Amino acid sequence: MIGVVGTGLMGYPIAKRLLAAGYPVVVWNRTRERALPLAREGAAVAESVTELAEKSELALVVVSDDEASASVLEQLTSAKRGLDVVNHSTVTPMHARWAHGLCGERGCRYLTLTVMGGPTEAERGELVGMAGGDREVLDRWGEAIGRYVREVVYVGSAEAAAALKLAINSIYFSSMLSVAEALLLAERWGIGYEKFREVADKLWIKVLLDRYAGRLLSEKQPLRFRMRLAAKDMLYAVLAGFSKGQPLPHITAIAQTFLEATTIGGLGEEDYTKVYRFLRSTQADRATSTKSG
Repeated sequence: MIGVVGTGLMGYPIAKRLLAAGYPVVVWNRTRERALPLAREGAAVAESVTELAEKSELALVVVSDDEASASVLEQLTSAKRGLDVVNHSTVTPMHARWAHGLCGERGCRYLTLTVMGGPTEAERGELVGMAGGDREVLDRWGEAIGRYVREVVYVGSAEAAAALKLAINSIYFSSMLSVAEALLLAERWGIGYEKFREVADKLWIKVLLDRYAGRLLSEKQPLRFRMRLAAKDMLYAVLAGFSKGQPLPHITAIAQTFLEATTIGGLGEEDYTKVYRFLRSTQADRATSTKSG
């Protein structure tokens, strides 16, 4: 049986894909009610992480951060020796190194398998994975993983796979934030979106506008990635750089922007593209304050 720990935006479609392919699945979520819909799809719902571990040969971990991952891994590896663990969570490479060591000490095998793509790609089985750690886990469970990941690149160590995910995420977030600020700059100088696109569409940056502009400008966009997690990911990237003595000033600025949108803007549970609205409203607030002053 395959266990799925965490049935949020990513864990839910992953579990559903496995069930649709005929795999027996047991799930656990910190908020149990969020796991219950999977019971209607045929999943067993565990009362605890320990119960899930006892029933599983493979445990997929899909949680939000280092702290949640550490808690889950302590419970999984304490409950059952010989368990294979695949961690899909976006964590620091320092945590991935610790997790790999913990599993080895407790007679389990560990694979970092970070993925690129959101809930839609998970639902379609089109995620792209970066793996590191015990390759035997990938060899044994590759067919099951292939139900929701269309391609996996093995990069070596568990920590390397975690670091690569942060590095690539930084490009995604930087690109989106650049488009957001460019749109706001043009708007402040009275340049309409149509004229902006007329020029941009003649250049290589067209691909960035195609991907992000509509999402940034739309009032109604489905939640793909929470703002607070974008802030966390970029903070983790900064910490990963710091641990190697590598300054990352641009990524630090991205982390700060997402953190301000989360805390000051109250957008932590909103999609990360709402950073455009935060920056726009921040400027409006400043303008109002200047006039009243």
